Amino acid sequence: MPENVVVLADGTICATLLLAGTVWFSSGEPERVVPGPADAILVGLASDTEDRLYAAVRSTDGTVTGIWRREAPHRWVRFAAAETRAGLNGITFADDGTLFGADSVNGEILSCPPGDDTLRLWLADDHLTPVSPDDPVSSTGVNGLKLWDGALWATNTAQGTVLRIGIDDGRPGEVKQMHTGIPADDFAFDSSGTLYLAVHPRDTVLRITPNGAMTILATEADGLDGPSAIAVIDDGLLVTSLGMLGRRHKPNLVHLSLDVADPALPRPRMPR
Repeated sequence: MPENVVVLADGTICATLLLAGTVWFSSGEPERVVPGPADAILVGLASDTEDRLYAAVRSTDGTVTGIWRREAPHRWVRFAAAETRAGLNGITFADDGTLFGADSVNGEILSCPPGDDTLRLWLADDHLTPVSPDDPVSSTGVNGLKLWDGALWATNTAQGTVLRIGIDDGRPGEVKQMHTGIPADDFAFDSSGTLYLAVHPRDTVLRITPNGAMTILATEADGLDGPSAIAVIDDGLLVTSLGMLGRRHKPNLVHLSLDVADPALPRPRMPR
């Protein structure tokens, strides 16, 4: 199950494979992130200015759960620990190097500032919580995270909302509900402020412009099967497909060719 996607500066496409515990590379062999037989699933993915990758790992093993960084091919080390209760999902960086992680199970946002090595509670709020534990949609609260225009944006899959969370001197500010009725997974911005959402349970990719205009860009008919994450590239979008709700069981990356502005992702220079 391809879960999240990042494109490096040299054009290499990287995707977390949820249940395999590996990161897939378009330019080489997949790499196992966590050594040994640990019970680990891979979710969020991010990169820094040196093209080092960071993968979010869920596990019941306290020595495994957290964020792992790729130091070299086939060599990953844990960058930030997390409690085993944390249902990690999307991750993103602020410009100053603060790492934010979504906890979809507990409805919380965690953070790890530069120089720290542990994800700690940053925000708990009713806007972030799941609805019920009954199915994969209603049990998934805050999911994707991205920094845009000085604020942290988030999706809540269960509540079907897109949120903007102010950041006030590193602390959470106002939580504002920007869009409703959209049970999105992860998402991406381009540099114009246009938002692209992988709407997992509806097999669609949705575009929302800064003035609020919404357009469905692709559907199941275009090959989407539980789309889970999006990367903006020079000539369009890359979408990971066959997430948890996929039905045809043909994992793939879908390329949507369309006019887009440059990607808009903070890629901080991180300390070694």
